[in-house]
Amino acid sequence: MRFSKRLVGSLVALCGVGGASLVSGADWSQFRGGMRLSHVAEGTPDNWQPAEKPAWRTELPGAGLSQPIVVDGGIYLTTAVGSGIARPKSMAGGVVDPSTMGRPQIPKEKVKFQLIKLNPQDGSIAWTKTVAEKVPGTGTHASNSYATETPCGGEGRVFAYFGATGDLAAFDAAGKELWKLDLGPQQISNQFGSGASPVLHGNRLLVPRFNEKEGKLLCLDAATGKELWSSESREGTSWATPVVWSNAGKLEVIAAGNGLVAGFDLETGAERWRLGGIDSSFSCSVVADGTGVYFGTSSPMSKGPIFAVKAGHTGDLSLAENTTSSDAVLWSKNKSGAGMPSPIVVDDLLYFFGNTVTCYEKQTGAEVYRKRMPAGQMAAGCPLVVGKTILVVNETGKLFSLPAGREFVETEGVQVGSADEVFWATPALADGTLLVRSSEALYAIPGKK
Repeated sequence: MRFSKRLVGSLVALCGVGGASLVSGADWSQFRGGMRLSHVAEGTPDNWQPAEKPAWRTELPGAGLSQPIVVDGGIYLTTAVGSGIARPKSMAGGVVDPSTMGRPQIPKEKVKFQLIKLNPQDGSIAWTKTVAEKVPGTGTHASNSYATETPCGGEGRVFAYFGATGDLAAFDAAGKELWKLDLGPQQISNQFGSGASPVLHGNRLLVPRFNEKEGKLLCLDAATGKELWSSESREGTSWATPVVWSNAGKLEVIAAGNGLVAGFDLETGAERWRLGGIDSSFSCSVVADGTGVYFGTSSPMSKGPIFAVKAGHTGDLSLAENTTSSDAVLWSKNKSGAGMPSPIVVDDLLYFFGNTVTCYEKQTGAEVYRKRMPAGQMAAGCPLVVGKTILVVNETGKLFSLPAGREFVETEGVQVGSADEVFWATPALADGTLLVRSSEALYAIPGKK
């Protein structure tokens, strides 16, 4: 198998982001591909080899749920290695695990928080760098890990961040450490563990710090780690990764915190807009295009709201009591059941995944369909969009290719990894090869023309 420094074809920015056209020459270099937000251009295979015929399978040390990324021809992911580290469990296994029922199991010995580089040709490990070696101060949900934050990279650098310890480091392609910061451990609600990933845009590295002791977004100089700006702090946990988008020609970074979503000027950090009054934190991130920003959240005590915010507005966009729309908010609704996977937009339709696949008209909020996930198994990792096909891997390692559109088409799916493993990490796609991480290994699944 051969990886170039490009995805097959060009990588397309999410339909209309900033009026952008095709974006070429970029790797799958961060969570959801950065501004592309999981979209890949036409021309990539949409049929995949079965699990017994992967290009390779590499057993991974330790435990982690970070998405693999591809930067300058190398594959990178993070992991946590130690005697007290358990592999992530499925949703059902995690819910009934005693450690999740108010008795988190915190390792008593030091854990190695590591960044791993793999060779794409055969999956062999090129090098492993330990970012930190510490005893974690808090536990995690049995379905989470101490290495859930996806690394990011570009311009010859790769950045690894671990929310459990607050350690952030930059490396070059050879594994040389360029700089390192200790931002301090994050105190996550219910000790469920962290998961919001850093985002790289040009020379700016955006680090979300939304937890029970602080609630802010940091912007650092990617070359040095020096702080450029920090948003106003508001305490409360969020697992959402920031999103960079162009709002009426102005680059913003959107951060979803506890109870609110806000857009900040990428250059200065000034808050340009906010929408508050949300009754829950965020397990999934937002999605944005040239029309607006779309997001939802759900928890046992939440109303399960979804919002669609128009582009081009500034200030406090919070809805007045007993209203569902405004000049700035296209629509909102409750009991919409947003899951952990981040939503996607394909043309004029908005999709949410989890235990169900739910499709809405993005302009009106009208529900197009709501169907149970194929095979009756939930998806935790974010879907990918290849042309007009949505690819989603459920937690048992079965890949489904769902045609985008107003009709839900049930598909049988293809098993791309061992059903005895847990698949919660978001997959990546490069050079026609799907990179799928399980609780045990990384699979390279070649497409079939």
